[in-house]
Amino acid sequence: MSSTELFPKVELSPAHEMRQRVAAQIEEAFASTPYPGDDQIAKPDTDGASLTRAFWGKNWRDVQLSTLSNYHVDLPLMTPEAFRYYVPAFMLATMFYYHHVSTLPIGLMHSLTPPDPALLQKYLDKKTDPLKHSQITDFLNRVGAFNMPEKASIRSFLDNYLKWQPDARSETRHLQRAADFWRTA
Repeated sequence: MSSTELFPKVELSPAHEMRQRVAAQIEEAFASTPYPGDDQIAKPDTDGASLTRAFWGKNWRDVQLSTLSNYHVDLPLMTPEAFRYYVPAFMLATMFYYHHVSTLPIGLMHSLTPPDPALLQKYLDKKTDPLKHSQITDFLNRVGAFNMPEKASIRSFLDNYLKWQPDARSETRHLQRAADFWRTA
């Protein structure tokens, strides 16, 4: 019996093929992204000691799924350089392990979504309270760290999200605003 009889050719679904293409784009875009440094994982003005310990010295390709699931809520505590370095791991975990990573997709989507447009306008008009002002500044600093190929891979991730994850949950409430932003970022 030939191996083709034992292992029949399986046709991949369009969603699976798209997921593979986007994953390859992400991996290529972030292949040479520099490690932020052990002292540049968490922002200094935050309580990021456990975040720093969890990601200390780790290549983004080697971070365990459980670590990504446990620390997705801490994405805003990362320095822009660390966010840039580790975001591909979070995107790939969402793409390939969606049903095993609990609320990671929500945390990731939130971190990729710009502040509410009305709040952003208040920021531009310098009419925001200090807490909201820092949230906007943090977001803009995170976005500013990415190069063009990295931004393009984030754009592909967002633009194709519902095609490969049609049963997405509450993270979709931010999806359109995030996708719109990254198309022009």
